[in-house]
Amino acid sequence: MDYTMTDEQKAIKENFANFCQKEIAPRAQMLDRASEHEVHLLIKENMKKLASIGYLGMPHEEQYGGTSNDLISQAIAGEEVARACASTFLSCGASYGLFGMPLKIFGNAGQKQKYLPGIIKGDIVGCFGLTEPEAGSDAAAIRTTAVKKGAEWILNGTKTFITNGPIADVSLIMAYNDKAAGPGAGVTAFLVEKDAPGFSVGKAFDKLGFRGSPTSELVLEDCRVPESAVLGNVGHGFIQAMQTLEFGRIGMATVSLGIAMACMDEANKYSKERKAFGKPINRYQEISFKLADMMIMTDISRLLIYRAAWAKEAKDPESAVIASCAKLFASESATQIASMAVQVYGGYGYIKDFAVERLYRDAKLGEIGEGTSEIQRVLIAKSILARFKK
Repeated sequence: MDYTMTDEQKAIKENFANFCQKEIAPRAQMLDRASEHEVHLLIKENMKKLASIGYLGMPHEEQYGGTSNDLISQAIAGEEVARACASTFLSCGASYGLFGMPLKIFGNAGQKQKYLPGIIKGDIVGCFGLTEPEAGSDAAAIRTTAVKKGAEWILNGTKTFITNGPIADVSLIMAYNDKAAGPGAGVTAFLVEKDAPGFSVGKAFDKLGFRGSPTSELVLEDCRVPESAVLGNVGHGFIQAMQTLEFGRIGMATVSLGIAMACMDEANKYSKERKAFGKPINRYQEISFKLADMMIMTDISRLLIYRAAWAKEAKDPESAVIASCAKLFASESATQIASMAVQVYGGYGYIKDFAVERLYRDAKLGEIGEGTSEIQRVLIAKSILARFKK
């Protein structure tokens, strides 16, 4: 096995690291503390900044303005974005990834041409509408409905915890068009623009972490969309959503790794500077062992992410469970590493003036978003049981 990055991947890592530390990282604390209105402006500015160096177009075809980079290259760039600002990573990923990837895979030429160039340039913001107030881990329990009337579809329901909800220009909405057919054949995906009749956005949630990435409910009350809003085939929406979430889990693993790396950076720097009993605290075993554990967990997380990205690219039948393994390990490692970083800082780690306080709050989402840790273990266990059933 060759673990050497290609020259292109080395250049991606260097370029994104330099750009993000200069342009994105200094705004992370500002985003975390900003008012709702300021957050909307700042996060869009960050997305435009990253669009300018090609980040939002990495998975997409050149004909729409993208660069068609492989998933490992995307993970390399994504780690640097998340290391600089997790909120920016999340909002970018919801737009070019959770919205953009199903559009790329299942959309027709007209739909791609309408939305993808704007998504890639950062002129259009997208979001992904699957989760509902009573349908989170049990995604098949969604209640949003779609009824065909003449040349239109009428959508009714509420989506919740939608990343980019308050700033999205267009949403990908999953709705039952045939409840009796079940999720496998009865859910359809719709492209719903923000000015569609009957569509509205709820108040942004006041969150623990990722405060720079706005999240809200989406409300559909007799929302009317044309036939052209259907993404792919009628009845295939749930399958599309599940395939999309494989990419999302690699993404959530990547943002967790970025947070963990930022924590390690901060803890390492502080422990060199902070002195206790006459010497830097990194000279004490209690602290140096924490730094060692951080390195071990970040390294393993990165290898799992690259393996998951490679498996998805190679269409490996195990790609879904590998993505779950990467997401589970990276997210749980990030929360441990963030906790250790706060501990290294001691009392200062509990103060909002220091980045580790924000990173500690941000890290927890990794164990919840894109399928909780409990759901990942269910999926992994099912795979093991199926493999060794004889």
